[in-house]
Amino acid sequence: MSEIDNGDRGRGDEATDEPWPGVLSYWRTISAEAFDDATKAEVITLVRATTSTIPEWQRAISGDAEAAISMVMHCKAPTSIGIKVDFPMTVLLSCAFDDPGAALLLSHKLRQMPLEAHLRTKLATSWQVANLLSSLRRPARRRHRRGGGS
Repeated sequence: MSEIDNGDRGRGDEATDEPWPGVLSYWRTISAEAFDDATKAEVITLVRATTSTIPEWQRAISGDAEAAISMVMHCKAPTSIGIKVDFPMTVLLSCAFDDPGAALLLSHKLRQMPLEAHLRTKLATSWQVANLLSSLRRPARRRHRRGGGS
């Protein structure tokens, strides 16, 4: 797959009179453990306020972690970061708060980003730890025994 693209042909990465919201940079500036409830709510509010006519985007912005993961999973590493990277990664971030798979992919993608090496490692590691902790908090699935009995 090519670059991350949300289908927005009107605005692109060019400079505009209105700055993009700062929350769009949180995924690449704030480690997982530093997100408190208010900051998480800020991210989720921005994402949920977004509209799209593309069904996959609609699912992702409504909180469907599988849709967010599938949008970002096969995208190649960017050479620079602009809105075409910030927005899909913010959508993924909004799912990573509660979904271990989204947290793991966020960690993986952070390792591919053109960020300062120390920051890139710190952020990626924080989301890998968040993935592990989230996995531990999830209730274990009951395994079914074959052959009956108790």
